[in-house]
Amino acid sequence: MRAIDDSSEKYAAVLRELRIWKHLPESDLSRMLRRYFLVTDDFREMEDQGLLTMTFVGDEYMISQTMLGQIWLEQYEADQRQKEQYNVR
Repeated sequence: MRAIDDSSEKYAAVLRELRIWKHLPESDLSRMLRRYFLVTDDFREMEDQGLLTMTFVGDEYMISQTMLGQIWLEQYEADQRQKEQYNVR
């Protein structure tokens, strides 16, 4: 049996906050989503996938959502609604 690490829920939580706030310092975003134990490497992974951008400002990263991140979140939420719809019936 193989374990699969699906980070989709974590990514969606980050992108939802960025949809509301547009951009946030890394420390604020990590604090807001404390249950996911986010570290810089998590954000870098998302940046590598094109979902967000990280710009070093002052003494930490400022994180912003990309257009691809917005599209990814919309698709993820549509998929979740569809799953819920099928589970309810």
